[in-house]
Amino acid sequence: MTTAATLFPNIIGQDAAKRKMAFFIRGYEKTLVAPHLLLTAPKGTGKTLLAKAFARCLLDSDTLKPKAFLELNCATIKNLRQFVEQIMNVYMNNNDITILFDECSELPKDVTMALLTILNPNKENMNEFSYEGYNFTIDFRRISFIFATTEPQDLFHALIDRLERIDLIDYTHEELAQILHLNLEHIKFEKGILCRIAPTLRGNARAAQKMSKHIISYCEAKGISSFGVKDWHNLKKVLDILPFGMTKIEMKLLEVLKRDGMLRLYNLAAKMQMTRSAVQNGIEVYLQKLNLIEVTQNGRRLTDEGKEIFTS
Repeated sequence: MTTAATLFPNIIGQDAAKRKMAFFIRGYEKTLVAPHLLLTAPKGTGKTLLAKAFARCLLDSDTLKPKAFLELNCATIKNLRQFVEQIMNVYMNNNDITILFDECSELPKDVTMALLTILNPNKENMNEFSYEGYNFTIDFRRISFIFATTEPQDLFHALIDRLERIDLIDYTHEELAQILHLNLEHIKFEKGILCRIAPTLRGNARAAQKMSKHIISYCEAKGISSFGVKDWHNLKKVLDILPFGMTKIEMKLLEVLKRDGMLRLYNLAAKMQMTRSAVQNGIEVYLQKLNLIEVTQNGRRLTDEGKEIFTS
């Protein structure tokens, strides 16, 4: 039986998403129709990886090989004319293909409106679309659609209604340790060291990939095939890795609150020499997630966990 484990054997974590996608793939194997997917997630949590893995499971009924795959950076799509002439006419005209619309929140409004017609669900699993002399038959048995974004709130609600939403989540420290180990199988690690590294990766699989490369470079430069606590301390110093993988600017915010106590947003922004929006929508987000700061009616202040950063 087709299961998430057999379909995604080398993808760690995101179990709920993989189960849902496996269900859709089993349906595709019987009907040749997959729902239009919308993958939403923070950056680095595997949207593109999972989209490509899903696409590889959508087989051409004649060749029994994966359908052709096209990955679009939606920021490069400027208007509907370009979309029709350079994408629909070239790739969607009488082809069997899976198309990934990456960062789909960047789609122009006229393209979004066209997609409402193209993706409109119906029992025939087929739509007609015309634009300035171009005529297309969109057969969902031949063309499959995947959308991905870090900003689902910016998508037009009617487009979201046509998509099957799958939310990805941050990786646990244990999953990040597994990802590190998968990429560093030839290196022997001191017991527990991967679990020390994982909290600095911000729940981000892409960060785990980068860290794997750093560890490989470190070991090759040292001429070693094992990695221990001393090596991790050395690498942290070289790369200036802060607790929880915080950035310098995030640490600076904690230092300001430690020095000055509770501050209102406009005071904090002034001391950080940043706009209030930059502090509120950028710097604070990860610190609140870690419960290092709290926002009250009277301002921002360190939590007990935030104070511990300066005593550990």
